[in-house]
Amino acid sequence: MDKVLLVCNYFAPDNTIAAIRVTKFAKYLKQYGLKVDCITEMKRNLPEDELLKKDICGIETIYASNSAMFLRFEKIFKKCIAPFKEKRFSNLNNRKKINPRTGHVEFYPYETAYPVLGSIEYLVGQIRQIDLYRSIKKYLEELDNYEYLITSYGDSFSYFVGKYFHRHHKKTVWLFDVRDAVYRYKFTPSYVSLIPKCYEKFIWKNADGIIGVSKGICRRVPPRNRKKVSCITNGYDWEDRKGTNREKITCNKLTFAFTGSMYGGLMDLSVLFRAVADLMRKKVFTQGSIEFYFAGNLSAFEIFQSQAGKYGLSRYCEYRGKLSRQDAMTLQSGADILLCASYDYQENEGGVITGKIFEYMTSGCPVIAIITGDIEKSELADIVRKTNIGYAYEVSHHKKDYEGLKQYLERQYKEKVQNGRVSYQPNMEELGRYDYQVLTKQLIKLMTKLRK
Repeated sequence: MDKVLLVCNYFAPDNTIAAIRVTKFAKYLKQYGLKVDCITEMKRNLPEDELLKKDICGIETIYASNSAMFLRFEKIFKKCIAPFKEKRFSNLNNRKKINPRTGHVEFYPYETAYPVLGSIEYLVGQIRQIDLYRSIKKYLEELDNYEYLITSYGDSFSYFVGKYFHRHHKKTVWLFDVRDAVYRYKFTPSYVSLIPKCYEKFIWKNADGIIGVSKGICRRVPPRNRKKVSCITNGYDWEDRKGTNREKITCNKLTFAFTGSMYGGLMDLSVLFRAVADLMRKKVFTQGSIEFYFAGNLSAFEIFQSQAGKYGLSRYCEYRGKLSRQDAMTLQSGADILLCASYDYQENEGGVITGKIFEYMTSGCPVIAIITGDIEKSELADIVRKTNIGYAYEVSHHKKDYEGLKQYLERQYKEKVQNGRVSYQPNMEELGRYDYQVLTKQLIKLMTKLRK
């Protein structure tokens, strides 16, 4: 039986979307006959995802923990930086700036809007990841007899572990899974950008195989190393929907739901609220005929509500709290239309596909995806259109897509009024490509190929 060692920062039962990809790969690799162990970060005060917890039965998990010395340092650092950070973090008005590379006015997250503070926090974050790695370094020396090492990047802990393990176990096939871009154009301050770029350079050269979660991320690998690259997207697991209540929240309103993060305002649904407001002015929607539900952090809801408030719709927004994934999925199934926000930029090769879209695929509800940025054709929009799960708006095609968005909303509203439900006719064959059972078979095929 072949043995696989997975390394990642987030793994079941962590209640975060970042834990889903690696957990599902672990689940199905085990079901397909491989022995799977995982090294991950010990979390403190993070709620458990009961759905994911069931997936790792029989999988040995080894935990890395930060040292007491680092935790003391981190506590002092956070206390010192808090007065400087808080007043800037909550100020969204200072986040729109002209990008010198593109000439466009763009929204920046906190890290790059305030690059000095962002750089200091980035460096402390790297020290934290190195400290995590050092906590299990001696344990890594004792590990042996693994045919495969899969390191999934969501932070640099996996990079440091993978680099060390690869140096001492040359016969083990090393696959580097890029779940999140290593160098993140919108999140990495320019003063420290050389650090993740050096990480990338080492990975591209030394990993036996590179897995990109999107075509755009795959294009970041230099042409000389691109033969190592395979694209395996995120996906969904039908088993997660077992026992989910699919009753609609209300039958006399058109309801929208958003579950997740607003990434400090980088996720922008303003154009959706504008379209709804336009249809209200034209009397297509009547007063009180719509409702927007939000599940996530309160600070994220405040951003969501402020975007709606620009068009007089804040009173139609309802906060459902920070839900478990099972409760969030119940909310999704109970809504008429799900909202998905993302961003993508041509200058950074594109490739941003929010993982939330795959969870939405199992809801039985249509999706409206709003993609900001200057990308001409985003991968997220392409997925929505090919699977026929809803409507995708791209700001780079504003005039055409905005009119299409209003028409889509009007059609769905009329369907709800006339038939008591909205229209939803997905392409099931295309949807099947994103099932984690199918994606894991692709992964096994790649692993087998690299062993030859």
